[in-house]
Amino acid sequence: MKRVVIIGDATHNTLSAVRSLGEAGIPLILILVGSEDPCFVRYSKYLQQGNLFTVEELSECEKLLSSLAAVGDMPILMTTYDAAAEWVDLREPALSRQFVTPCRGKQLGDLFNKEVQCQLARECGLDVPMSIVYRRDQPLPADELIFPVITKPLVSSAGSKGDIHICRSLEELEEALEEQSDCQKFILQQFIEKEFEIDAIGVSTDRGVVMGGAVRKIRHWPRLVGAGAYGLFDRMERFNVNMEGVKRFIEASNYHGPFSIELLHTRDGKNYFMEVNFRNEGLAYASTCAGVNLHALYADGSRQIDWGKFRKTYMMNYSIDLLYVKEGELSWWQWLRDLLRTRCFINVCLSDLRPTIEYYRAKLRLRH
Repeated sequence: MKRVVIIGDATHNTLSAVRSLGEAGIPLILILVGSEDPCFVRYSKYLQQGNLFTVEELSECEKLLSSLAAVGDMPILMTTYDAAAEWVDLREPALSRQFVTPCRGKQLGDLFNKEVQCQLARECGLDVPMSIVYRRDQPLPADELIFPVITKPLVSSAGSKGDIHICRSLEELEEALEEQSDCQKFILQQFIEKEFEIDAIGVSTDRGVVMGGAVRKIRHWPRLVGAGAYGLFDRMERFNVNMEGVKRFIEASNYHGPFSIELLHTRDGKNYFMEVNFRNEGLAYASTCAGVNLHALYADGSRQIDWGKFRKTYMMNYSIDLLYVKEGELSWWQWLRDLLRTRCFINVCLSDLRPTIEYYRAKLRLRH
């Protein structure tokens, strides 16, 4: 068992890693990056042992990491948001001398670019929608586009959720790209009419790639393009995913650690590749709740998964899912039924309640 050093932001992505490792008794240290803590990550009961460090900028991590690496064996380095993953990747050769790094001294490099990911996915035998790289200062390649299209930042850390648009005509696309945004490079991708979206949760270890399962997203907010608001975590074999292709993709990337792969499942049974997140994400906690703690498996090489204890698990972010009731698209009765059968809440953990308590205390203070 090794110590795990997490570089994370104040989001549920970070809490999911902290809770998964904490529940398994894996020693952890969190470097929390940012001047604010909107999810009150610092109040997690797993961060009350002097194992929390706060910095305002990623650039402050370098000196801190050197001091942490000087104590004991080489810790595992893990990230929970895109900018941190890219920051570590740029420093892989040096950091790999002090830590067990995601690429073991190699680098992901261009694989943070969605178009490069799509190219590798095709080579690995995965189905990929048509996609074109577009820069704001260029004319739109109207003749090459297949509508509807979805716009996304080419590199996730260079844009935001507000840069994602579904456009059904050239006019809609032009309007979307005229909106105020700091993102300069996009991927314009054929929009697949999905039956549902899959967020497959896995971990790449030195022994190979292990998939804990996948969330079938039942509701998103914002609709269609937003984060998962309500879904069901189930075994991978339920979704007919090309697992050999996924494993080839991860192995070709040289990446190790928690990851997720986003796929669109169509009515004819195809799964279209969208992207891989080379870091931990909030929905990874659904795997832990289902009985498959991938974080513990990664940190402790002696552990094994008891698949007999796997249980399909409903997950919910009740704060955003409740918007469906407020918008009149879902009855209170149906929403309460879904709430009561949920066993994994992204924004509250019954065994680690204080971050949620502090969140609502802060909201009450603001009202007064």
